[in-house]
Amino acid sequence: MASLPRRPHPLRPWSPVSGWGALRSLWSAPAIGRPVEAHEVRTARLLLRPYRVSDEADWRRIEDDEEVRLGLDWPLRTARQVREHLVDRTAHTTLSRPGDLLVLAMELDGHVIGDVSLHLRTVALETRVAEIGWLQLTAAGGHGYATEAARAMLDLAFDELGACLVTAVVARSNIASARLALRLGFRPAGGTADHATFVIAASEHRPARPVRGASEASPPRPESVEKL
Repeated sequence: MASLPRRPHPLRPWSPVSGWGALRSLWSAPAIGRPVEAHEVRTARLLLRPYRVSDEADWRRIEDDEEVRLGLDWPLRTARQVREHLVDRTAHTTLSRPGDLLVLAMELDGHVIGDVSLHLRTVALETRVAEIGWLQLTAAGGHGYATEAARAMLDLAFDELGACLVTAVVARSNIASARLALRLGFRPAGGTADHATFVIAASEHRPARPVRGASEASPPRPESVEKL
């Protein structure tokens, strides 16, 4: 028996409130169920925490570090621009939607010596991906601080954010960061002419543990990122 055609639904009046709300819902990016908020994390030697405006003097030292600027392709900023950059960094405290950035300053003995960060790239639980970043004062190098902080941030990525994969994108001229990625358990995964991409899966990550020193477990030491 043939079914009768359904009665058409009456058109609903459009209003700016309901109409724009519906359009916003179509445009807005998907979000994770429970946003990850920045909080203090204590490691063996460091305090990882959100930036504060009062960190300006330490942040100025980081911005003045030529090795940091070259590694991140940052310009030489004026005092006002440095402060604006710091204020912007203090606002990156939540991971909820693709593109969100969370930054934790690395504090050692009351001074900020660098930071670690996570960019949320995709949110679907089955394929959730974050990109990790790090920066550190050149003078603070050689003691394993960046390794210690980045490993704690990986704990956050896999345990709190629920990421399946974490990536790291390193300039091919930045041998120190390539070595750090390998030390953390990342593996090379291609890239571009200028940048090498590294990845680590949740099943490959070793949780943070007390650090014995800069001489702990050494990974292969690449002579050139070109080979990765």
